[in-house]
Amino acid sequence: MAQLFSKRLLRMLALILLSTFVLTDTDAHAEQPEATPAGRAEFNTTDSYDGKARPWSNLNFNNDPDDFQFAIMTDRTGYFRPGVFGAIVKKVNLLRPEFVMSVGDYIEGLTLDRGILEDEWAEFDALVAPLDAPLFVTPGNHDIANDVMEDIWTERSGRSHYHFLYKNVLFIVLNTEDPPYPTPEVQAIFDEVIRLHSKDRAAARAYAKANTVLGQYFGAADQMRLGDMQRDWALDVLNQHKNVRWTFIFMHRPIWRKPTVNFEAVEDALADRGYTMMAGHIHNYTHETRQGRDYISLGTNGGRWPPFDTKGAMDHITWVSMTDDGPVFANLVATGILEKDKIPDVIPGREFCGPDYGILCQYGDGKKYRPTPTPAEAE
Repeated sequence: MAQLFSKRLLRMLALILLSTFVLTDTDAHAEQPEATPAGRAEFNTTDSYDGKARPWSNLNFNNDPDDFQFAIMTDRTGYFRPGVFGAIVKKVNLLRPEFVMSVGDYIEGLTLDRGILEDEWAEFDALVAPLDAPLFVTPGNHDIANDVMEDIWTERSGRSHYHFLYKNVLFIVLNTEDPPYPTPEVQAIFDEVIRLHSKDRAAARAYAKANTVLGQYFGAADQMRLGDMQRDWALDVLNQHKNVRWTFIFMHRPIWRKPTVNFEAVEDALADRGYTMMAGHIHNYTHETRQGRDYISLGTNGGRWPPFDTKGAMDHITWVSMTDDGPVFANLVATGILEKDKIPDVIPGREFCGPDYGILCQYGDGKKYRPTPTPAEAE
């Protein structure tokens, strides 16, 4: 029996060796797969080609494992337009970002009534629940405006300023509501605005606009939005992470429009590195350059638009691709992000054309129009 087993074992080994030889010999004469220049196996083909011609331009794929993409969402509130923010959450899911940053103003807030605040946060939680990617939050002036609101924020989020690293890129989130908080007089005005807003939004806006005390509060508050302790914390974080690939600073109010001493201290500490400043609050997209770097304030995700002739007034998602050479930005107008089965009657965003957008205003009839056609052209 043992002898028979040995013979069978030898026969099996011989068959395995023969199969290996045959397969190896066959492979030696087969067309070798064409792979990427770096030798990785993401791309290959067994098609045969004569000469050097290929039906593709190159194989330098944008798939460096250190690169990543994330989305930025912006202001939902400030007299929010119902339905917009929830719709944009769905559009973000279509893009499949690795994570989502945001720049604050998630609730209307501005009240001492904990019941109202908890209801508003519950509404926000329901809106972001369908989001597939992690969401990183930033406090806005509608989210933290008094001690009660700050307590709720801390209960929900732990901190109002924080940092993290992702693939050796530093993200710093600042709290631009640090300090001051409203006086009792100003808080009483806020309470009346909230009461009116629940019944008549136009009346709430008119009341707030006509109130000089409220205007004085906002004028003074904009000068004091980054406290000493937070400044020292930010400087310490920057000192601890000097050799990162890039640094992003997220905040709600674009402090650089009225820079304070504390903000300038943080800005000076950034001077020798690559960085980008991101904010919201003003509800229209702006871009400027300071210290040779991008300072960007985003539009809206449902917050009230400024007058329609304001440049940069739009609902949009900012898409960021992080590369070895720094971030690459793309602003995606929300009406232009569609599900696969959504076929519009009119091309969404067709009003965004002309020299400012790098798109010729030419429609199906072959005529060319300015972004706002004259009556004669429209005919």
